[in-house]
Amino acid sequence: MGPVSLEPPADTRAEPSDERPSDVPPVTHPELAPGVKLAGEFAGSAFKDRQWLIERSGHFLLVPELLYRVAEAATSERTLDEIASQVSASTDWSLSAEQVGRIITTKLIPLALIAPAPDDAAGPAAVSPSPPSPLQLRLKKRILSAKRIEPVTSVLRFLFLPLILVPLLIAAGFAQVLVFFQHGLAAAIRDVVYTPGAMVAVAILMLASMLFHEFGHASALRYGNGRARSIGVGLYLIYPSFYTDTTDSYRLPRWARVRTDLGGIYFQLIFALAMTELFLATGQEWLLVTVALIDGLIIRGLIPFVRFDGYWALSDLLGIPDMLTHMKSTVSRGWRRRSLRTGLKPWARPLFIVYALVTTPILTLLMALLILRFPLIVSALWTALAVAQEKVGQAWAHHRQLAGVAAGFQLAVLALQTAALAYILGSVATRSGRRLWTWGRPSRARRLGSLLIGAAVLAALTSYWALNLNLTTGGTPSGVQTYQVSQRTHVLHAVTYPQSPPVGGPHSPIWQNCGYYRTPIANENGVHSMEHGAVWITYRPDLPAGEVAALAVLALRESYVLVSPYPGLPTPVVASAWGRQLRLTSAGDPRLDQFVRVFRLALTAPEHGGLCTGGLGAPGT
Repeated sequence: MGPVSLEPPADTRAEPSDERPSDVPPVTHPELAPGVKLAGEFAGSAFKDRQWLIERSGHFLLVPELLYRVAEAATSERTLDEIASQVSASTDWSLSAEQVGRIITTKLIPLALIAPAPDDAAGPAAVSPSPPSPLQLRLKKRILSAKRIEPVTSVLRFLFLPLILVPLLIAAGFAQVLVFFQHGLAAAIRDVVYTPGAMVAVAILMLASMLFHEFGHASALRYGNGRARSIGVGLYLIYPSFYTDTTDSYRLPRWARVRTDLGGIYFQLIFALAMTELFLATGQEWLLVTVALIDGLIIRGLIPFVRFDGYWALSDLLGIPDMLTHMKSTVSRGWRRRSLRTGLKPWARPLFIVYALVTTPILTLLMALLILRFPLIVSALWTALAVAQEKVGQAWAHHRQLAGVAAGFQLAVLALQTAALAYILGSVATRSGRRLWTWGRPSRARRLGSLLIGAAVLAALTSYWALNLNLTTGGTPSGVQTYQVSQRTHVLHAVTYPQSPPVGGPHSPIWQNCGYYRTPIANENGVHSMEHGAVWITYRPDLPAGEVAALAVLALRESYVLVSPYPGLPTPVVASAWGRQLRLTSAGDPRLDQFVRVFRLALTAPEHGGLCTGGLGAPGT
């Protein structure tokens, strides 16, 4: 992904106003603030009014022409009268010195584009930056500076010459046809599983392809006479991601910006072509798995609803930099002024409205699902963290350093994803709470209303999590049978249990890994898992496929749940825990979920909380 950095000011209307107090010392000889550079007109803009670029401390701001012309004329040698005369002579505006002074004090100084007067002790009334959006890249860490990128992109930029680009794209297309329509991936998937070291090699190649992707953005920018400022890693949504700072592309024409946005995908196609050629040369089938995974990344990158490559390409193609930010500012201004004004040209306005109408419900639905399923996602991540932690311990205990490093990396990524998920939810909650409080600030009745609304939403969400996502037990379901289990020793032979399926007793020293199994498992291993707090759900082999699928989802959704077929059951489904059992006629019986809520990791299990991974069996087999 190649994010760019552009900050549209909160309000850059050029009309003079009286926002700044009259006792503020006037700037008699204004000049640009340190770190501010004028970058010229924004090419290919979809806005009705011409937009101009000003660079401030490495970030670009879009401003209307009048603000740009005043800033352009603001040198330390010119007075306000001289600036007014120059702007009036070079534009259609007729300005007085007083109007120039108001533009400077109410617009340019608050935006930190013009330095304040030396005796202005209070400093400028700067625009407060808005909190970062959950859809922005966070925790960015530079790994390659512009100095290190430049020598590489100076060579790779020639890949964008039409005489090279077109043949490479055609060859990449033929390679895709060969892989997916002629050769197929069945043998490749088999080989990646059974070839020693193939999975590790695929992971390394995928990492290399993603880094090569970033050099695609940087090289495309270099081809257009721009410079990438850095390549680094960060966190986007809940996933680690490479990024390229291509802020300099805003100075380029429209099609050069689009080329920069899609340069990464072009380089990934080249990488996939190289993998196909390597397969043809060596016959190593597993290399084609890399091609399939790269294609998956390309498809994901073309999604235009979040800030992936497809989003930036669409934004630059339409001439609306960062459309999500423009959507937010348009709606915010429309809410305040009771009218929706996009400020776009007639041909761009309907396209932008269609994009907004499609994107808004999609992002709203995704965010709603994220909030509603938050406990489920956290539970899955927590289980994955436990598994990864166990893998780290086992690898180091058996002196398998490479496996230990790989498992440690997985553990770090999972921990980062968990923290990112919590950050996103916290950010959404904070923004929503702040807006609700702002709405209620004008009067006591509104403040009371905002508190009631916030409390109602919190109560409803908490109730949903508790009742529908298995966070409360709701009491023991009817029909549960209780048994006394007097022994729980480890044995190495088969055990004849008084119940079928068993609910406890002597068992194997090795527990069964929790999850869903397509084939029966040994009683002795299942009993050991129940000793650790697992619920063992067994079903008749002839249970309808739809009900089996529901049980498999339950095992995937919840940790410490075993699901397996069991011939000779007295009822179609039987749920067992240590000393407890419930017979059911259907997997859809609501008492099954209630049983899992009550007895999963219950205190009645002698070793509740013991491991349910790292034992015997591979779920899904």
